[in-house]
Amino acid sequence: MTTWTLAERRAALTRAERDGVDVLVIGGGIVGAGVLRDAASRGLRALLVEKADFASGTSSRSSKMVHGGLRYLAQGHVAITREACQERDLLLRQNPNLVKPLPFLFCAFAGGKVKEWQVRAALGVYWALANFRASARFRMLSSAEVTSYSRDFRQDGLLAAGLYHDAQVDDARLVIESIKSARRLGADAANHAEAIEFLRDPGGAQGGRRRPPRSEAQPSEVPALAGARIRDALDGRTLTIRAAAVVNCAGPAIERVRGLDHPGTQRNIRPAKGVHIVIPRQRIHAQGAVSFESRDGRHLFLCPFDDVAMIGTTDTFSDRIDEPVVTIEEVHYLLGAANDAFPHAGLTTNDIRSVWAGVRPLVAEGEADVPPSDVSRESEITESASGLVSVAGGKLTTFRAMGKAAMDRVVRRLPAERRRAAGPSDTAVPIRDDAFVRSELLQELRRRFTLSPRVAEHLVGAWGADAVPLLEAAPEEQRKPIGKSRYLFAELPWSIARECPATLCDVLERRVRLALFAEGQGLPQLAKLAEVAASAAGWDAERTRAEANAYAQAVRRRYQIVSREEAERAA
Repeated sequence: MTTWTLAERRAALTRAERDGVDVLVIGGGIVGAGVLRDAASRGLRALLVEKADFASGTSSRSSKMVHGGLRYLAQGHVAITREACQERDLLLRQNPNLVKPLPFLFCAFAGGKVKEWQVRAALGVYWALANFRASARFRMLSSAEVTSYSRDFRQDGLLAAGLYHDAQVDDARLVIESIKSARRLGADAANHAEAIEFLRDPGGAQGGRRRPPRSEAQPSEVPALAGARIRDALDGRTLTIRAAAVVNCAGPAIERVRGLDHPGTQRNIRPAKGVHIVIPRQRIHAQGAVSFESRDGRHLFLCPFDDVAMIGTTDTFSDRIDEPVVTIEEVHYLLGAANDAFPHAGLTTNDIRSVWAGVRPLVAEGEADVPPSDVSRESEITESASGLVSVAGGKLTTFRAMGKAAMDRVVRRLPAERRRAAGPSDTAVPIRDDAFVRSELLQELRRRFTLSPRVAEHLVGAWGADAVPLLEAAPEEQRKPIGKSRYLFAELPWSIARECPATLCDVLERRVRLALFAEGQGLPQLAKLAEVAASAAGWDAERTRAEANAYAQAVRRRYQIVSREEAERAA
C-alpha cells in the first residue's frame, strides 16, 4: 500500500540531482524496469527516467504472452528458447496471481508450413527445454478433442494437433509492478522525464571506472559519461543528474539515445511493427490460445484474455516507432486469416472492440533481407567507448535475466568503492507481495462487496492483496463497473495515489486497461471517469476537460483503425 504520487516523483528527481546516483536507467519499458529492479536488489542507488509514461511504448502493446518461443526452435534459436522457458517458469512460480498459465493448441494442416511430424518433435524439444516438468508436458489431441477445445476451429485438412502450456500477463501491469518492486528496494523512477544530453567527465575514466577496450569505430580518447541532463515535462525544469553508469533501455528508440552519446552511430536495430485486434471472447469458442497459419505462411494466434480475445500479429519492418497506427489493410489481413482458421465465425470489422500496434526492437544488423519473423529475439548488450551500456532486443518473458546481465556489465565499471558495496543480484523473488490464498480472497471480495465473479477475478489479478483496501477506500458509487467492463471506477483514485500517473491517458491506457479491452473503450463514461480522476488528482475544471479530450483523441489515434491516407499523413 505504499504511496507513489507526483509529489514523490518530483522529490525523487530533486534528490537525484542533489546526491547523484550509481545507475541512471533511460527507458521505462519492461527492460528498463528489469534493470532498475536488479540494480536496486544489489543495494545500488538507481533512478529510471522515461520520456513519456511507463510502458507507454512496446511494453503495453505486446501480445501479453510469457512464453518460451516455440516457433523460434524452427529457426535454430535454442538458447533464447531455453532461457525463456526458464524465465517463464520462474514468473509462474513466483507470481501466480500476476502471471497465468495459458493452454496453447499447435496444429499441422495439409499444405501448411508445419508438417505433421514437426508438431510432436517441436513440442518434445520444448518440453525438454522446460526440464521435463510435469506442468509443461504436452499431449497430442484427437480430432474430437480438438473440437472440444475449440468447436469453431477448422477441421478440414487437420493432420496433427498438440496441446502445451505457456503463460500470459498484463504487460503494462508487469512493468509497473516491477518498478514498484524496485522502489520498495530503494530505487526511484520518473515518467515524463527525458534525457536530452549526456554529461561528460573531461578527465576520462573517473573514480576507478574502467574504460572499455578501444574500438576502431570510436576515437581513442572519448570522455566518459558522467550522467545526463533531464527535462521534466511536468513542470518544465531541467535537472543535471550525475551518475556513475548510464544504461540505455529505450527499446525501439535505443538509437536515439545512442545518438546523444555518439552521433552517427551505425544502426543495428530494425523496428518491426506488430498489429493486434481485439474481439469479444464469445465470438469464437476456444478454451485457450490457438496457433494457426495465414495464407502466406505466417504463424498467427487467437488468444483469450479475460473476457476478450486477441488476434495477432503482423510482423513488418517499420521506421515509425513513436505512435504506430493500424490500417484497414492490416485489419483485413488478420480478419481474413482468422476466418480461414475459424470458418464459421464470420468476423467483420463490426466485431472489433479495439486495435493496437506495437514496435519490437529487433537486433538485425546485416540482416536487411531477413523477414522480421526470422530475426532472433535474443538480447544484445553493448558498451560504447564513453561507457554507455545499451540493452537491445529481447522478449517480455526474459526481462529479469536481461536486467541481471546488464547490471553484471554495469557493476564492473562502477567506481571501486561502489563496486565493492554492491551485493549480488536478488530478483528471483516475487515481484509483489501476494501472500494470500486466491480462493479465499475471491470469496471475501464477493461476500463483502457484492462483486460478480469476473470483477473479483480481475481485481485479484490486477491488484493482488491490495484489492481489499482498494475497495475499502472507495465510496459505494465508485465500486461499480465502468459500463459493461470488469473495471471499477474505484481503481482510478487508487492508481493515482500509488502508481504515479500524470494524465488521464496514463491511467486509462496503462493502469486500468479500458482503452484496450473495455467495450466502448471508456468513451461513453468519459465524463464520469474524468470527474473521478480529477477529484483524486486535484484538477480544476479546465484541466479536467483537457484530460478528457486528450484521452478521446488518444483512443482514436492509437486504438482504432485509421485509413491509409491518415496513416500516410501521420508518417
